[in-house]
Amino acid sequence: MEEVFNVLPLTAERAANGHLFIAGHDLGQLARQWGTPLYVFDAQTVYGQVESLRNSLTKNYPGEYEIAYASKAYLSLGLAKRLAALKLGLDVVSMGELMIARKAGYSPELVHLHGNNKSEEEMRFALEWGIGNIVVDSLEELGILESLAREMNKRMNIWLRLTPGVDVDTHPHVQTGHPASKFGIPIEDGQASTAIFRAKRSERLHLVGLHTHIGSQIFEPQAYRRALKMLFKLAEKEDMPLERINQGGGFGVPYTPERPEVGIDVFIQEMAETIREETTRLGWQIPMLVVEPGRWLVARAGVAVYTIGTTKMSSDGTYMVAVDGGMADNPRVALYDARYTATLVERSEEGTPKHRATLVGKFCESGDQLIHRILLPEVRRGELIAMPVAGAYQLSMASNYNLAMRPAVLWLEDGRVEVLQQREKLTEHSWWMSGE
Repeated sequence: MEEVFNVLPLTAERAANGHLFIAGHDLGQLARQWGTPLYVFDAQTVYGQVESLRNSLTKNYPGEYEIAYASKAYLSLGLAKRLAALKLGLDVVSMGELMIARKAGYSPELVHLHGNNKSEEEMRFALEWGIGNIVVDSLEELGILESLAREMNKRMNIWLRLTPGVDVDTHPHVQTGHPASKFGIPIEDGQASTAIFRAKRSERLHLVGLHTHIGSQIFEPQAYRRALKMLFKLAEKEDMPLERINQGGGFGVPYTPERPEVGIDVFIQEMAETIREETTRLGWQIPMLVVEPGRWLVARAGVAVYTIGTTKMSSDGTYMVAVDGGMADNPRVALYDARYTATLVERSEEGTPKHRATLVGKFCESGDQLIHRILLPEVRRGELIAMPVAGAYQLSMASNYNLAMRPAVLWLEDGRVEVLQQREKLTEHSWWMSGE
């Protein structure tokens, strides 16, 4: 089997004629019908990830738990409806995500509002709808939320997002638990203690737990132990037995075949053992554990499909292969130096001579490179190429750079093709065509 199948969706298979299929659908035929760039999500892979995480929590964690999907990874109305049907919680950070959650039929108690700079409009919406929790990110926000709740005659459950001062081995742009992070209330300088003191005495805010998120693409399970110990140390100091503890997400996802995967059991066991040890030491009840993965649930389910255009050989011997997408639909490479792999959609590469290649986009930036180094056979204009692990932080971070149209997104399940997101169209009524 080709190595690329280690990172393609679970239902991916290569037919005898070399065509790549996902969920029983010929990817080439889908690309010709819907155009490229095209994104597809394999339902079975999403469902499988949810089941694996639930099974791991049930097996390893001695108390209640909740899985909340981190919307920022990718959200659309169609996906939100499917997540609601799975009884997952939802971590949202904007008015748009709040409105999609409500329109999708989400129970408000399963929705948690995050964000380091929530607007008054967002907080009012959350209070009025009666969502499960607002995750308070600063002392200033704590005061604003308390005033709004009093004005609206509401009582709101809150978590405090704390910065534990834990560094993790990941890209600096996705580290969130270090002392200089823009997220959360610092523990080490006493701000967290002040927040707990004020929240516990509020008549309008009910402090039900503590939250921390230490980063993304974490392959070191022990990092979660260090963060949890910091939270329990603070809770002990402030005499605050925890009803809930939210460890966030950030579980690492392999994007290339050579990257070893850390099984979800290893992460959950590390959390469970730490919480069991700390609650036993303190004589406290086991709190509800909340985890908020986004990437881990949907990344592998997604595949981006592009049409190859220009090819040329650079003077240093690199084979340049340009496609009809790039940093407008996937800015992760430019932002994080993210690493990907790719495979041809309608022919197998096994046994074919290959060149040292760079897969580039069509946009007017030197940084518009999708894969810096990859071995590819000689390709032809019009051929299709697929990039696995495209389900998280590509579509949600996509832009209209160079006035590119955002791609269509399909959901593939049980022989059915459903549209999650229509391709944008350039019309006289497009936002950039209006005005004078």
